[in-house]
Amino acid sequence: MMGIAKNKKWLIAGIAAMALTTALYAQSVPSIGPGKVYAAEQAAAAQRNVVTVTGQGEMTITPDVAYVTLGIRTEAETAKDAQAANAAAYAKLREVLFNQYKLAAKDVQTNGFRVQPEYTYTERDPKIKGYSATQMLQVTYRDLDNLGTFLDAASAAGANQIEGVRFSTEKGQEYELQVIQKAMDNAKAKAETIAKYAGKELKGIVAVNQGGGVAVPMQYSNIAFSEAKGAAMDAASPTSISTGELKVTTNVTVQYEF
Repeated sequence: MMGIAKNKKWLIAGIAAMALTTALYAQSVPSIGPGKVYAAEQAAAAQRNVVTVTGQGEMTITPDVAYVTLGIRTEAETAKDAQAANAAAYAKLREVLFNQYKLAAKDVQTNGFRVQPEYTYTERDPKIKGYSATQMLQVTYRDLDNLGTFLDAASAAGANQIEGVRFSTEKGQEYELQVIQKAMDNAKAKAETIAKYAGKELKGIVAVNQGGGVAVPMQYSNIAFSEAKGAAMDAASPTSISTGELKVTTNVTVQYEF
């Protein structure tokens, strides 16, 4: 019996020693939690060799569409007569727009119509001398080589108000992709030069950001035409319009690893 009791004491002592050893080992090993792992990943990312460059893309294009603002202004003693005269004049203009120049209905949009009194001013209170009716249209016109001839025909048909022409492009998406590619090529050339100077080679793109999208501006031509100016024009000298050029631009910020 004494031998058995002695063995139990040794067994209890051994278990206690093992527990103490385990506790001491646990205290000596550092804790690795989610925060430690995240910090380690950040440190590893910071040790990577990266270069950040900005690439510019730019191209000059020729406009392919014009947005013409024109209209008809008529006067009469009454508002009803002014409006009726305007409707008759507009019917003639429609013949030119839709029959002679074959414009689509979607390319001719009324963007303003008003009937208002016209006043004569004396030393006393102003007096109504009649009424005017004005209808303004925005016309989308694509045959830019003949834009001047078109304006002359519209004027001859009764359009006595031409407020301006804006030139733009209807191929914006196509030019957008081209100018982005130019910007990426420019960024890569810069990054390769920097890496070469540092004695490195580019491994790949880490991140890309396109700043501000693609800018396709409109060019405004200050073409103004009134009834008085039209009367003074020489019919033998057709209107000449220069479309000019548009500049499409974008920029990208690219981060490369090397």
